[in-house]
Amino acid sequence: MNADDEDEETEEDVPLSRLPGPWQELMLNGQLLTALILSTSYSEKYKGRHLYPGDPSPKVEVRLPTPSGTQRSVFSRLLHRSGNKEAVAFIWLGDETADDKTLYVAFSPMRYRSQFFKIYCAAMVQDVPSEDMGKHISFWQSGDRPTAGALLSSGRTVLPISAYVHGKLRRMWSQQGLWKGLTECVEKYPSHKIIFAGISHGAALAQAAAVQFRLCREDVDVYVVTWNAYRWTDSHGRRVAEGTLGDKLLPFVLSRRGESKATRYWDSVTGFPRGYKALHNPILLDADTGHLYEHTAPEKTSNFGAVAMMRFFELHFARCALIATKKCMALALGQTAPEGEESYLVAPVAERLQESLISTGDKIVKRGHSVRRQASAEIASVRTRITNASEDIRQKAEDRFTALRSSGNSGTAIAIVEDAEDDKGDSVHKGKKPRPLLRRLAW
Repeated sequence: MNADDEDEETEEDVPLSRLPGPWQELMLNGQLLTALILSTSYSEKYKGRHLYPGDPSPKVEVRLPTPSGTQRSVFSRLLHRSGNKEAVAFIWLGDETADDKTLYVAFSPMRYRSQFFKIYCAAMVQDVPSEDMGKHISFWQSGDRPTAGALLSSGRTVLPISAYVHGKLRRMWSQQGLWKGLTECVEKYPSHKIIFAGISHGAALAQAAAVQFRLCREDVDVYVVTWNAYRWTDSHGRRVAEGTLGDKLLPFVLSRRGESKATRYWDSVTGFPRGYKALHNPILLDADTGHLYEHTAPEKTSNFGAVAMMRFFELHFARCALIATKKCMALALGQTAPEGEESYLVAPVAERLQESLISTGDKIVKRGHSVRRQASAEIASVRTRITNASEDIRQKAEDRFTALRSSGNSGTAIAIVEDAEDDKGDSVHKGKKPRPLLRRLAW
């Protein structure tokens, strides 16, 4: 597809009044913004790179909007860390003094550009999550595994999953201790809900890991909130995820509406890779206002041209998600969406470079639109002048012919045949000699 044509909403742009299912309450209580900050600012890619659980475990401060328009601070404590570089998960304990009984499983974003090609080239494998995930995750490659039909008929749940995502999760659950760490946290805090969270690559890992964990531990209260996830499963996997998580999955997609009367567009990464399917319940989050919109075209896929790359730089990264989500929470609390920079943004130098690229690209796109509008206006003006001149000539000729005819002069009158050009074209097409543009009429 061309991103100009496909990554945009053509429906009426009417914001949603609230989030679906249990998510409105979680937004008001601050769990959504906390989950995003823990999976971005305090991820392995940024401030969390050198954070490790210990005695005492490190705490981080998260500042949240309040109904009065001020901010309140909550403190999350790091309980566990799993993974390495390309796939890392932190388990955080919510601030119980602030009545946040939540275990956050926060997956870090993509760290290396080379991961993009690994994601793009990955095949699909059939995963069968088992209760023994701490030792292994059962899966078979093509040719070695039973057919999906045989697995389904045996009553076992098959989860089609990108081989790259599957490989990372397989090592995290087993060799790197995520299964052991998470199950110990669940046993220690049985009344706490679990929120899997992430952005971009971390979002895809969070979605897949939550489905796997919930299939094995149906007794645990599992939620998933993600921002700008790429696709990692097919239509069958989407049905499995919907049946497993239901309305406890909330995939945010950052979006924006351009100038007045422009169509709404969104992060192009969410339509990638081709051949995979996005999960259910997607919600568009406006990057400028924090308003929420129904995603009416979640099935559309992306090809990465110039416009898609600009939308990637504009809408994909943590800075955009942090600001938009904080505005969304402020609006939900009845406050005006805050303006300005956020003190906990993750990489000031990288963000300034990103802003520069976005600004330059935006200027180029706007200049291109301006040039096209000017050229269209010039063409329309020339066409109008030609049409007016033709009408003027025709009217003068008709007036003269009428005057000559009224005078009764037996001389010669000249008339312009209105359909002369059409007749000429028809005659040439039919092989006939074309009639002249002017003809003499004698009395």
